[in-house]
Amino acid sequence: MTTEKVNALITQFKNHIPDDQVLILKNSLASASDDCYDNMIALTFKNPTTTLLLSIFLGGLGVDRFYIGDTGLGVCKLLFGWVTGYIWPIVDIFFSYKKTKEKNLDKILSAIN
Repeated sequence: MTTEKVNALITQFKNHIPDDQVLILKNSLASASDDCYDNMIALTFKNPTTTLLLSIFLGGLGVDRFYIGDTGLGVCKLLFGWVTGYIWPIVDIFFSYKKTKEKNLDKILSAIN
């Protein structure tokens, strides 16, 4: 893929992936074929800020985990979050934001291959 296309995609994805993974993504995009570019532009992502807000306000119900696609954890959090004295939903506020970015990166890397 050309440098211009790689830089455009990195700019587009920058807020949706972990900061420490940008270089890995850049290398993966550079080695990808030009045919991947159109598929990459069409990708949709989960917004980490939305996940954070859902986790803060509706985290006890597992809505944040349902939003990012972790249905099993969402159900467990919904059913058993109260058992932990709501410690799990509070701690999960910090983890769900990063998990959203990781899932977005996985989506990008799977579209490259």
